[in-house]
Amino acid sequence: MPIVSLQDLLTANVDVLVVGGGTCGLATATRLAQNRPNIVVAVIEAGDYHENDPLVDIPGMMSRAIHNPKYDWTYYTVPQRHAGNRQILQSHGKGLGGSSMLNFFGFVRPSKEELDAIEQLGNIGWNWDSLSAYMKKSERVQTPDESVDTQRVAASPDPKNHGYEGPIAKSYPPHITEIHASLLDSLECMGVPRNPDNSGGRPVGAFLAPTSVDSKTATRSYSASGYYAPNEHLPNLLVLTGALTTKINFTDGADGLRKAVSVNIEKDGVNSTVNVKKEVLLSAGSLHTPQLLELSGVGNPKILAPLGIDAIIDLPGVGENLQDHALAPTVVEVDRSFKTFEIFGDPEQLADQQKLYTERKGLLAGKPIIADWEKSASVSAIPELDALHPSVRLGMEKQYEILRGWLKDPNQVFSHGYTTLLVAYMHPFTRGRVHITSTNPKAHPDLDPRYLANPADSGVLASMISFMRRLFKTGPSRRIYSDTPVGEVNKFVADTLATVHHPVGTASMLPKELGGVVDSQLRVYGSENLRVELSCNIQSVAYAIGEKEDTTTAAAEHIL
Repeated sequence: MPIVSLQDLLTANVDVLVVGGGTCGLATATRLAQNRPNIVVAVIEAGDYHENDPLVDIPGMMSRAIHNPKYDWTYYTVPQRHAGNRQILQSHGKGLGGSSMLNFFGFVRPSKEELDAIEQLGNIGWNWDSLSAYMKKSERVQTPDESVDTQRVAASPDPKNHGYEGPIAKSYPPHITEIHASLLDSLECMGVPRNPDNSGGRPVGAFLAPTSVDSKTATRSYSASGYYAPNEHLPNLLVLTGALTTKINFTDGADGLRKAVSVNIEKDGVNSTVNVKKEVLLSAGSLHTPQLLELSGVGNPKILAPLGIDAIIDLPGVGENLQDHALAPTVVEVDRSFKTFEIFGDPEQLADQQKLYTERKGLLAGKPIIADWEKSASVSAIPELDALHPSVRLGMEKQYEILRGWLKDPNQVFSHGYTTLLVAYMHPFTRGRVHITSTNPKAHPDLDPRYLANPADSGVLASMISFMRRLFKTGPSRRIYSDTPVGEVNKFVADTLATVHHPVGTASMLPKELGGVVDSQLRVYGSENLRVELSCNIQSVAYAIGEKEDTTTAAAEHIL
């Protein structure tokens, strides 16, 4: 159904309730409603439905919604000790579609080894083979324009690695200049080969990154436009927007487990309770999920007790294990013969580009992306786990063991650098945390990614900056740079570090004895019917988990 009223939802007999209408939540809700017409699926989203909004839809305006409270929760970290004591913005999509409505369109898959590592950590059935099938199911690949030299710009998708009938469009930037090819040539001179299709489990090398843009309409393709909009007519799909979920309510279930029976919400200043008969799926993102769990009495008693919250389910791992992709910038002057987004500062040039956009062409029609490069790095992990709960510490040690193995393998993917001259670290050793400091559900939780707390992370980013400096002195991209001592590079990293806005891990899928919060069925330990989904801007995997969660949830006997 189209967006429903509060009264419509309160009078409905809801079987499955999805808290959070974001990237993963909408995918799961839509698939459940499509495939099981005998159950009623409801979605509660705190933000609004930004339908036909140019700040969301037009690719070239992708950053305009960032830090705008209409679209963005605008979280800030606590002062980061190893990053100049700065409080760093952590954007988080606020609206139907979640962060898929706000992100920078990246639609790059992880490596086979990365997804297989999920299974190695004790989650049977979570591996490359299973998840790649769901990634294909979610996407609709649109091949590059015939005028593009796909081999030269490394954008030649292999049909066997992609899906062609899914709800989310996956395309390649239409605006490709000589800058792209010259950078790829320079990377090749430095031993980084072209990889025309990075989606087959080996995203190593240089490539033009696919994006979640529908090239036929030159608009953003995201969970609200791809999953919800074509299915809003379904009578068993109820979506309520502008409603903040404040608490999950439990009763005693079977075998000593807790059963989620309702959620408290606030909409337009009115407090209400929505009942649910079968399952609650928490898909509120890596920052809101631990907050809502703790407000509901699920978490570490040492954190909850001082706030007067009874620990209904004792789970020390809630809010721990926070990981984020940190980035550091480099700046290079580009020859004036090449057009870049700076031309938007010229009213005449902007008007020309707006005219081109009406024909689905020009800079506004695509994400301003050039290419991705990935290379291995070799550093040592420094243990920093002593202050953690024993089970959480044990789980992190298992993760470190896998990361150390990757560091020793020269063929592994360990970092991305974007030729927009940002370098990002994909697998930090540092772990942060997110916890409530108040019982007020509108108060932002304490967000501490602890960027660069492990010196290994600073070392990798510094080496990546140095690599980029060498890159622009090499081959066709040759530019004049002065050598910068490593010590100064480390300081530069600390002073300029920002985030890619990819926080994950705060409700870990691990064995409980390793600090896990959910099992391999995504069910919260100690609960009978509360599950947690990935809901973050790790886009290709988020959609895959949404597709998989449809199967996982439906497998529960009481839903079929």
